[in-house]
Amino acid sequence: MAQNSNKNKQLISLFFLGFLMLNYPILSLFNIRSFVLGIPLLCLYIFSIWFSLILLISITTYRPSGTLRKPDKH
Repeated sequence: MAQNSNKNKQLISLFFLGFLMLNYPILSLFNIRSFVLGIPLLCLYIFSIWFSLILLISITTYRPSGTLRKPDKH
């Protein structure tokens, strides 16, 4: 049960990190007329944060195929 609680805390932290990184004060820093490899900086920032969040969530929720989840006792 403690492992599940830690996983929930990590997922909630990732949610708030994503909310912070994709909200106004931070986004305004990248809203300039600049291009990286022909891609606008703001688009590159948004998609890289989005990709990073998906990657971190998948790492957090990963469970090896050989492990079985024990049923919860109520």
